[in-house]
Amino acid sequence: MYSNIISGTAMGIDGMLVNVEADISPGLPTLSMVGYLASSVKEAGERVRTAIKNSGFIIPASRITVNLSPADVRKDGAMYDLSIAMAILTSMQIIPAGKLENTIILGELGLSGEIKAVEGVLPIVHYASKQGIKKAIIPEENVNEALFVDDIEIYGVRELKALVDHLLGEASDDISYHKTSKDMIRKGFENGDINRHIDVNMENVRGQDTMKRGVMVAVAGFHNILMSGAAGAGKSLIARCIPGIMPPLSYEESLELTKIYSISGLMKGQKGLIIERPFRSPHHTVTETALVGGGAVPRPGEVSLADRGVLFLDELPEYKKKVIECLRQPMEDKTITISRHHSTFKFPSDFMLVAAMNPCPCGHYPDRKFCRCTENEIKAYRNKISYPILDRIDIRLEVKSVDYKELSSGKKTMSSEEMREQIEIARERQIYRFKDEDICFNSDIPQDKIERFIKINPAGEELLKKEFDTSNLSARGYFRIKRLARTVADLNDRDEIQEDDVYEAMFYRNISDRSEAIG
Repeated sequence: MYSNIISGTAMGIDGMLVNVEADISPGLPTLSMVGYLASSVKEAGERVRTAIKNSGFIIPASRITVNLSPADVRKDGAMYDLSIAMAILTSMQIIPAGKLENTIILGELGLSGEIKAVEGVLPIVHYASKQGIKKAIIPEENVNEALFVDDIEIYGVRELKALVDHLLGEASDDISYHKTSKDMIRKGFENGDINRHIDVNMENVRGQDTMKRGVMVAVAGFHNILMSGAAGAGKSLIARCIPGIMPPLSYEESLELTKIYSISGLMKGQKGLIIERPFRSPHHTVTETALVGGGAVPRPGEVSLADRGVLFLDELPEYKKKVIECLRQPMEDKTITISRHHSTFKFPSDFMLVAAMNPCPCGHYPDRKFCRCTENEIKAYRNKISYPILDRIDIRLEVKSVDYKELSSGKKTMSSEEMREQIEIARERQIYRFKDEDICFNSDIPQDKIERFIKINPAGEELLKKEFDTSNLSARGYFRIKRLARTVADLNDRDEIQEDDVYEAMFYRNISDRSEAIG
C-alpha cells in the first residue's frame, strides 16, 4: 500500500516541504530509501525499523520503499525519522489513510521510540503555515519555538506509541496541543519581559566621555564602529556595555533571529522567541567559514548569529587578513549567499560591527618610553586593516588613556539606563520616519532615498562640501557621513540636520586621521 506524509527541511532561514512516500509490496524483506540522501538520512532506516518494533508494531516481511522528494534537493539530518515511521505505519494500515492529511511531521527517533528534538523547527513550521498546512506534529522539546507561528495547530509528542494512540482516538498524557493566533503572538511578545540584565554598566567606565558619546551614536543608528587606542584604556569594557544600551528587538527582528538560532541548534533552554539582541565575540583564530558561514550543508556563521545585534572583534589586526576581508560583502549587503551544486542558501547578516585595536603590536605607541615597536612593525600592523574595510566603518574613534584624577575621582558618569533612554528616543524618531519603508535604522537608508530622508541645512552642506574637496572622501564615505549626521541630529532632537551635527559626524568618522590609521 502507498502513503504520503509531509515533512520539511530548512533552506537558509526559510523552510521547504519534503514529501515522504512509502510503499509496501510483495518481495524480499528489505527497506530501501531513495531521494538524494545524506548518510544521516540513509541510517534512518535502521533507526525507524527498530523504533517501530520497540513501540509494539510488527513490520511485515515485505519490500518497503521510502522516497523523499524533491529528488534534486539533498536531504540531511535526523528530522525525517518520525515522518518516515508514520509513512510506513500508514502503509501498514495501522494509521488510517487521510488521518495525517495537511499535517507536517518533524522529529528524530530513538531506538526505544522516543521522539527527540531537531534543529530548524521554527523556519520549517513557519513556511508550512504559509503554504496552508494546518497541523504540525513536532517533538515536545521544540514546541516553545513553534508557538510563535500563527494559524497552525501544534502537537508536541514524546513517544511514537503515544502518537499512534492519539491518532487512533486514544487519550495520552504524552501529547500536548497548542493553537495560537497572530494577535496572541504579538500581544505575548509585546508584554514579554524585555527588562534585560545589564552585565556591565556604563557608569562604571571612568572618563572616556567622547568614546561613550560615539558609542551612543553608533547604537542609535546601528553604525559600525572601530575603537583604536592605548591598551587598557577601556575599549573592550565599553564594547561589553553595548548590549545593555541597545533598543529592544521588534517582533519581525526577533522572529528572523530566532530562525537563525533554530537552524543552528542553539535554541536549547530558550522559552520562545529570542528577545535580546545578540552579542557575538569570536576569537581571533576564527576561520572564514566559521565567521561568514558555509560547510557541506551550509550553516550560519558568526555574522549571521550576530544578526540585528553586535559582532565584536577585539584586537582586530590579530585576525587573519583573509578573515577580515570576508566582512566586506556582508557589511555592505546585509546578507550572505552560499551556493552549492544543487541549491543556494541565504542567511541574514545585518550586524553592527564593533571592533577594537591597539595602535601598535605592543599597545603603547606613541609613548616611546614603553613602546619598542619599529616604524615598519607599526605600519605592517595597521595595514592589516584595508581601506575598503575602514571605509565601511562609520565611526572611527581614537581612544586616549585615562589619567589618575579621572580614575580615582569616583565621580559617576552617564549610566547604561540613561544612555538607553536617549537611544530609544532617537529610535522612536527613526521608527516614525521609516514607518512606510522596509528600513529599521538610519544606517540602512538606501542611496536612492538619502535625499528624501536626510535634509541638511545650507551651512551643513557647505561644511560637507569643503570636507569632500579637501579630504579625498570616497562616494561611500560621503553617504555614510550623511547617514551618521542624521543619527546625530536624532539624538539632538532635530528634524533638519545642522552644521554642528555634520561636524560631529565628521569628527566620529575621523577623516583627517585616515592616512595614519591605514599606515
